[in-house]
Amino acid sequence: MMTAAARKFDSVDLGTTADELPPGTKLLYGQFTIESFVNSGGFGIVYIARDSLDRQIVIKECFPSTFCRRIGTTVGARSRAQQDEFRAAVKSFIQEAVTLSQLDHPNIIKVHHVFEDNETAYMAMDYIDGPDLLQTVEGTARPLTPKEIVAFLHTMLDALDHVHDRGLLHRDLSPDNMILNKATGQPVLIDFGASRKEVTRKSRALSGLRVVKDGYSPQEFYVSGSKQAPCSDLYALAASFYHLITGETPKTSQERLSAIAGREGDPLRPLAGRFKTYPRGFLDAIDKAMAIFPRDRLQSVEEWRAMLSSEAARPVSEPVMPAATVARTVSAPPAAAPQAMAPGPAPVVVIQSPRGPRDVLMSSAAAVLLLVGLLSLPDLLNRSTEAAAPAVTVPTETLALATPAAVEAAPPAAEVLAVTNVLRLPGGYAFDVVETATGMQTVVSELPSDLQGSVQVGDILLVYSPTGETLGTATALREILLREFSNGITTYSFVVRRGDSTLDAEFRLGVAG
Repeated sequence: MMTAAARKFDSVDLGTTADELPPGTKLLYGQFTIESFVNSGGFGIVYIARDSLDRQIVIKECFPSTFCRRIGTTVGARSRAQQDEFRAAVKSFIQEAVTLSQLDHPNIIKVHHVFEDNETAYMAMDYIDGPDLLQTVEGTARPLTPKEIVAFLHTMLDALDHVHDRGLLHRDLSPDNMILNKATGQPVLIDFGASRKEVTRKSRALSGLRVVKDGYSPQEFYVSGSKQAPCSDLYALAASFYHLITGETPKTSQERLSAIAGREGDPLRPLAGRFKTYPRGFLDAIDKAMAIFPRDRLQSVEEWRAMLSSEAARPVSEPVMPAATVARTVSAPPAAAPQAMAPGPAPVVVIQSPRGPRDVLMSSAAAVLLLVGLLSLPDLLNRSTEAAAPAVTVPTETLALATPAAVEAAPPAAEVLAVTNVLRLPGGYAFDVVETATGMQTVVSELPSDLQGSVQVGDILLVYSPTGETLGTATALREILLREFSNGITTYSFVVRRGDSTLDAEFRLGVAG
């Protein structure tokens, strides 16, 4: 049954509406009075207001503009079809506001009151007097010193740790959501309007309420229904401080993902080695937290702190060699490498022999490591995982392993081994997981003649659409397929890169086990 307010909305033309409440509007029977509009976003509208004790406060109104509009002061769904979405948004707003009111940290804005009025919901919060950190970069507030930036990052990590410990994600971290309190000189984390608990795949479907801030949002925020985790917040925090340090808004995660998928390299310049006034580990941690693929990032505040602690103790003169680089300079793959894939043939190491004496120490740079992993799907086509390894035709003189001297004189990371993992599936599907200078790429290399789906050879798999998982590791596709296959899934949908375009594509593997 429709309410009177809902019937009223159905009869009013959209052109007569206004989003924000006018100054002087009373809320909750006169307990709060709107003074001025501050800003608005996909989730709601923020105002400066006065409470019944004449204290200046901030009021946040639930106003998901995708689903609702205002007639007078009353808020309602844009159409009958959107009534359920709007009411669900209001209910979620109230639940999260109640949860946020339980946060108690000196560097997190305090929520004091949650209430319903005008057919929607509101929360009343502290008013913090001071500039936001974006203003310190743009020049409308005093610029921060490197020492202050280092101290403020530690403070924001403490605040974010408090949020994550309670199962919440902020999801809208950016320099303009960190206010420098004039009274204390400390940054305060604000605007939790996009915050929510870590949730199930089903409850992630409310895509109309996604908040995306170009330059700060990780790539999973751009994908409807994507899986989000503490590392998503850490990416945004790192991007915010990247901006404070460099004075430049970071490249968007979509730009970065597109460039990596097109094998053009990551356009984001790392901080490490560029700014001598900051501790080395401090910059390294920001770079790692901003990894484009979630699995490559720092996963928690605890990991971030551990990295800062270990790097701070390391002498500046000591060279830091990434673990991945060390692993690639050996003459043969580590013993654990074959176990990372399903049972299959032993790896074949092919190292070209030098063409002259001066090239002896560079022989390891020309090596190609081919790992053929066969994904075992139970009872699918009754095919065993014990398939024969593909033939590799190589001149006899090229099958020489690198000597210890060659290993010690291994080239820089940019010249180390090119690694390809070949994942073959029953039915004629094959995928090359290629390691590039910017990360792993999963490329469709073979398809059956009776293909059931829209993928094409050469497509680069970027994101598994149902869950928002990115394919940034050598085993990502294998893990997704094994998990989904065990759940009875037979059709797999992905966001793919095809030439210069990003589009949706899928393939089918027949009957699930």
